[in-house]
Amino acid sequence: MMKELHKLITKDIFDCLSEEDAGRLRELRAELHIDDEAYRQMKKMITSREVHDRIMEVRKKPSRMIKMMRYAAILILPVAIAAYIFISQGNVIKPEIVVQNQVEEKLPVPVRKQAMLVLEDGSILQLQRVEGKKEVTSNAITNGNELVYSKKDSSENNVVVEYNTVVVPNGGEYHVMLADGTKVWFNEETQLRFPVDFVGDSREVFLSKGEIYLEVARDEKHPFIVHTENGDIQVLGTEFNVKCLPDKKVATTLVKGSVQVKRKDAEVVLKPNQHAVVGNVMNVITVTEVDVEEIICWKDNMFFFRDVELEKILDQLAEWYGFTVFYENADVKQEKFFVRVDKYAEVGKILDVISDVGNAKFKISGKVVTVYK
Repeated sequence: MMKELHKLITKDIFDCLSEEDAGRLRELRAELHIDDEAYRQMKKMITSREVHDRIMEVRKKPSRMIKMMRYAAILILPVAIAAYIFISQGNVIKPEIVVQNQVEEKLPVPVRKQAMLVLEDGSILQLQRVEGKKEVTSNAITNGNELVYSKKDSSENNVVVEYNTVVVPNGGEYHVMLADGTKVWFNEETQLRFPVDFVGDSREVFLSKGEIYLEVARDEKHPFIVHTENGDIQVLGTEFNVKCLPDKKVATTLVKGSVQVKRKDAEVVLKPNQHAVVGNVMNVITVTEVDVEEIICWKDNMFFFRDVELEKILDQLAEWYGFTVFYENADVKQEKFFVRVDKYAEVGKILDVISDVGNAKFKISGKVVTVYK
């Protein structure tokens, strides 16, 4: 429930709520007794770096939490929201009055670039966004932003395997359901080769570049293997993320189940919330604990910045939205934020949120964003 509420608040900040989302948000607010003033404060404070600092302060002084318990209806919200709003002996922190950003014109929302499908014979099909279902190949149809394969009527002894390749350009994203029911999300600049139908003892796909998220259909008799240029990932049925990094490194992040990451003689079995990076020189696989949401948020079309400097945030937004940044005050570059934003929201709305919770102000003129205090 809390994860759902957090997503709906984020969508509301950037005017991305559908009618169904808006109805569900009203239900959650009624159920949790969140009035208009409390909700307004949540929207203003949800992206601030101070969230993290205040939570750390609360953990060091648990006695304060007792004073907060009379706000039980609100405290069941994510700690990041509740601790920030009710930290000072249960009093709501009043936001400072801020100067409105000077927006002379709007920057366009990025247009999703279309993926391409490369068939076995080398012919290329543009995967257009269409209403309803449309047949693409003998066993695949498109349905909006998704390509769905169905299992062919073929013998297990059939040794002829036909492959397709989905290529997603910069600024694009796509979704494919493979013939076995496995779901694959494609991030931008990704290329994956896969059989149109799985035959034999294993299900094998080939990631040559980019990033994918998979929900693998469970089949204990036919393990699922993702081949990369620098190692393989083998599973039975699970959810995980694979990304090809610079210098031929490969990163695997496990969400559910278990996966085996292997490179020559080195191998590890990951547990949920673990992240493995395979090096490109030695047979060394480094495993760390991570915040999974930070890594896989791209599949929900979100940017996620945890305690990240403003300069780095604006660099990524500038690349995505196609603007350049000019700083009137260089010292604001180092200010850090905790931000989760929709990749297809208007950039002006994103900058408004950052401005509300920090010291930076923004002016948009053409394709130039000026940062000042």
